[in-house]
Amino acid sequence: MTTGAGPGSAGGEAFSGRVLVLFLTQVLTATRVDTVVLAFAVLSAASLVGCSPLLPTDHGSARPVAQALFDASTPSVATLPAPTPTPPATASPTPTRTAQPTSASLVTKPRSTATPRPAPAPSPRPAPAPTLTVPSMPTQPPTRTPAPTPAPTAFSGTVTVSSIPALKTALADNTVDEIVVANGTYHVSPSNQVKSDSLWIGNSASGGMPFAERTRPVTVRAATIGGVTFDGGGGSAYGGLSFEAGAHDQTWDGFNFANMAAVSTGIVEFGSYTSRAAPYNITLRHITILATCTGRATTANGNTLDHAFYMGQALSPGPHDLLFEDITVHGEGHLATAFHFYHGADNGGLNAWNVTIRRLIVTGTQQAILFWESSVHDVLVDGATITGASAYAVRYESPGQRIVLQNITSTGSGYGGFYSSLGSAPAGVSFINNSLR
Repeated sequence: MTTGAGPGSAGGEAFSGRVLVLFLTQVLTATRVDTVVLAFAVLSAASLVGCSPLLPTDHGSARPVAQALFDASTPSVATLPAPTPTPPATASPTPTRTAQPTSASLVTKPRSTATPRPAPAPSPRPAPAPTLTVPSMPTQPPTRTPAPTPAPTAFSGTVTVSSIPALKTALADNTVDEIVVANGTYHVSPSNQVKSDSLWIGNSASGGMPFAERTRPVTVRAATIGGVTFDGGGGSAYGGLSFEAGAHDQTWDGFNFANMAAVSTGIVEFGSYTSRAAPYNITLRHITILATCTGRATTANGNTLDHAFYMGQALSPGPHDLLFEDITVHGEGHLATAFHFYHGADNGGLNAWNVTIRRLIVTGTQQAILFWESSVHDVLVDGATITGASAYAVRYESPGQRIVLQNITSTGSGYGGFYSSLGSAPAGVSFINNSLR
């Protein structure tokens, strides 16, 4: 069934021409063929199929096929993607539209119009290489004359003294590293009275001289071992020698103590004040407590208040690093002990640790060694001879830590060589090669 004019009619010619135009336009425009070339191809095709080179318009008039192709090949705004904006250029006047060429002129004289190419982006000019500028050498400043190195402090070395005030003056002098006390007997007042002849070895803030402020070790020694006696003149409430308030790095060697009564203290004392710094790094050698140093332990079961060496409490970390060698205690004057470790944790302080006692000789005390403080630790008693203790040679009543008793021999003890309410082998104590009777 025929639905339109045949190919020989005017309507069929127009229809065929329009179809051909649209077809070739879509194909050749997609391949971006030049407009003139496109028109030429269409005209040639039209002649082959016998179509008119003129196409009717919507108004009934005819227009050349080439014009239709030109219009058809020019993409509309709606069909093209938005162009990428280029930098604005100087606007040129809109060109005047030229007359439409005839088909003959298009065939005989094709006019090639080059597809406009985008203007190439200008290549950036290379930055000029920086000019090497050689800096001028600064003028050398004048050389300063170096300050002279201060001469080292001249240490006085060994100083010999023959009085307690002179001993203390030398001890406060940080340039002195050895003090020799001439042989003889020297009166000493109770240490806690802090008199000119009191041996209160602390700091200036505690009422004494600046012994604890020293920065160098010092040795205080008798001219000959046992040749110097510190005598209390029969006085009471001694401390004959007290290390307090951070005293440190001292060695005392070769002294005797006589004629003084220890009342609730020790003839030689370490600490005892929870408000003061602990003494440390103290060594005592060849110290003898004579029988004229007295206490109140007149019976085996009497009080235990007065001692030869009293290891007391102090601020944390407590007295520490204390060495005792060749110590002799004659306790016949009713001293309760030779060494007593007491107080500390019960008063908010700490007692002694890192204590070593070697070659100890004790006679006539109530007990030679008494531990009664739980903060005591790391104590070594290595080598002791204990004779005639009225109660026990060694007594241990509060659990410390790492207490070592070795090479101790005791004879003639009133109740026994060793006693502890914690048992015969309490925790924290090691016994090595002892004979305790």
